[in-house]
Amino acid sequence: MDLRISEDGRRIERSDGADWFWLGDTAWDLFVRLTCEETDMYLGKRREQGFTVIQAVALMGYHLAWNAPNAYGHRPCVAGDPTRPDTSGEENYWTHVDQVIDAADHHGLYIALLPVWGTFLDGQNGAEVPFDEENVVVYARWIAERYRDRPNIAWVNGGDIRGDSRPVIEDLIGEAIKEVCPHQLMTYHPRGESGSSMWFHDRTWLDFNMFQSGHGRLGNRTDAFVDRGWQRQPAKPVLDGEPCYEKHPVNWKPDTGTFDDQDVRQAAYWSLFAGACGHTYGHVNVWCFNAPHEMPPQTMTVAMDHGLHWRNELDSAGAHQMTHVRNLMGSRPQAGRAPAQDLLVGEGSGEGRLRATQGNGYAFVYASRGGLIGIDLDRLPWSEHTCWWYNPRTGEATRADQVSSTFAPPGVPERGNDWVLVVDDRSKHYPPPGQLPETL
Repeated sequence: MDLRISEDGRRIERSDGADWFWLGDTAWDLFVRLTCEETDMYLGKRREQGFTVIQAVALMGYHLAWNAPNAYGHRPCVAGDPTRPDTSGEENYWTHVDQVIDAADHHGLYIALLPVWGTFLDGQNGAEVPFDEENVVVYARWIAERYRDRPNIAWVNGGDIRGDSRPVIEDLIGEAIKEVCPHQLMTYHPRGESGSSMWFHDRTWLDFNMFQSGHGRLGNRTDAFVDRGWQRQPAKPVLDGEPCYEKHPVNWKPDTGTFDDQDVRQAAYWSLFAGACGHTYGHVNVWCFNAPHEMPPQTMTVAMDHGLHWRNELDSAGAHQMTHVRNLMGSRPQAGRAPAQDLLVGEGSGEGRLRATQGNGYAFVYASRGGLIGIDLDRLPWSEHTCWWYNPRTGEATRADQVSSTFAPPGVPERGNDWVLVVDDRSKHYPPPGQLPETL
């Protein structure tokens, strides 16, 4: 299951060069909150929905306490010393982490493993800061040695932390893990929209970039952050590691409304059609595995709807629509796919701005509110077209038989009536969009 960066620096692919797609779920509290049985159920559901990556934190703790016990009462370190991981006994915190990683591998999933959440590196919101420049290297090397031979690990430095907060610490973590695990990929999960490319793009430990478009406002154009990442040299893949969470209050204020499936859907298509190598989804009650009347008080935040149980929210509309995202992107070759705004005749503005991408014998255009789509077909390097409408809400593909320079998707232009126009090279004989090849 080894992964590598493609030769052009734009994609993550399998070690044999085959296509692979990062569809992540933020499950930050996975190692702390769930039992083995709950973990297996969660992983099985996400695999069924087409997810390929689970983003989880080794030292997450509860809010301000990094050394909090897991679901079995085991703490990660002895006496709060990060240089002394507690591996005593047949069952301990770290054997549980092992079991979770093994379960993910069984389900064909990668774990994007954060060694420690950023709160415990810079003391955000008054959290404990157990690490200094000496003990952080000891811990980083220890956890790297423990998981260096796991086939389903990608490393994530940071953890909702600005790169200029404690860059020396972040570099020490990155360098220590990369020295031990040179064959495993690594990125950086930042706080804020600037992304890892602003602070660490030239670091040898950073294989691909990540940004966080976050939860601050509606209609946040995630493609703008990808555009910035594409301009950096040398080329490195980029993806949104934390977009707006489904059912999260806008700007953390309960009276501003919450992000819905349309919001999480358009964030995915905007960034992917701008050239992102994958995408991460999140749900406000799933990342922390909220269970009514069971959550420790220190984990409660204004962002959660405390009456929603994480088990039920696994089947939220946005999660199922990520299946359609993965299926569309996997139904066409990924090699060579690139932004293609020059295909558009009038791209629009704001949330209604169209986004186009082009690959080997196909072009996709996303219209987040429907409406007319104008394309300069003469710019496509083929003359015979097969055209489709792909419904991001249902994953259904229907033929758009009339080929002209202007395409009108079904329905009226409005929020919630988003569509993807697919224009194929007829000679490729591609299946309907969204139909995955058996190899994926």
